[in-house]
Amino acid sequence: MKTLDFHVHYTGNAGQVDRFVADWRERGVEKAVLFAFNYADGSFPTVDEIDKVAKRYPDFFIPFGYLNLGIHDCMAETRKAIERGFKGLKFIFPAKPYDEDEYFPIYEMAAKAGMVCLFHTGIVIGTSGGDYQNEYQRKWRVSSNYMRPACLDRIARVFPEMTIVGAHLGGRAWYEEATQVMYWNANVYFDLCIGQLHYVRRGIPEGQEQRAIKPRMQQLYDEGQLNLSKVVFGSDAMMGKEGISPNWAMKTVQFELDAIGATEAEKAAVRWNTAAKILGIGESERG
Repeated sequence: MKTLDFHVHYTGNAGQVDRFVADWRERGVEKAVLFAFNYADGSFPTVDEIDKVAKRYPDFFIPFGYLNLGIHDCMAETRKAIERGFKGLKFIFPAKPYDEDEYFPIYEMAAKAGMVCLFHTGIVIGTSGGDYQNEYQRKWRVSSNYMRPACLDRIARVFPEMTIVGAHLGGRAWYEEATQVMYWNANVYFDLCIGQLHYVRRGIPEGQEQRAIKPRMQQLYDEGQLNLSKVVFGSDAMMGKEGISPNWAMKTVQFELDAIGATEAEKAAVRWNTAAKILGIGESERG
């Protein structure tokens, strides 16, 4: 079954691009949404850099702009992304909650241009993730609370024409919030990156399956609150880092969809069809 990866970061190492594309294609990923990632000082690959990489493989990469709201000149960055023909924008590390009024001119510009808006949701990597992000997170006073799924609710209501995707399905802390925002707003979707539906059981003998679907996630699916036709696959890969592979992400999404009892149509939606519809590309995969 063909796959579209909705969540790939570019870390600035252009020498790894060819290998990345070859590895992802070998495992059935036909297209990938590409955007930047913050360096240790808070800067990130520019629109021009993302555009240059995407143009090397225009049939594979779908470029997005990258915005830290309230930190950089996001209006200018959005204009650049629109001028380059980017399909969307990725938001993370805002200085205030996503639904602050001062950010609405950016959303309005994006909505008028028909851009898909992908927002990080959930507890973001902090000091336990290493020192490389501590410098700017301290300076910017980063708060995961500014990136709660509920912040997307107001944006979705004010801009019903905008397609909104929340990353990480609320990120473990706010699954219920994420599914409810998605349920009550037709223009809100979420990505699954990565491993959000399952947990790893402790004390399971070697050779037995250690993974299991989280009981509350199973209940939300059974109730119809977790609508897999509005969920897309994402690997959260860091393109540019040596040794990365899509194997774990691909195996994980396969396990989760099988174990939760997803239909063939839902599996096709998660892997390709919903993302293709959102981005306006390609033919549907039959479930």
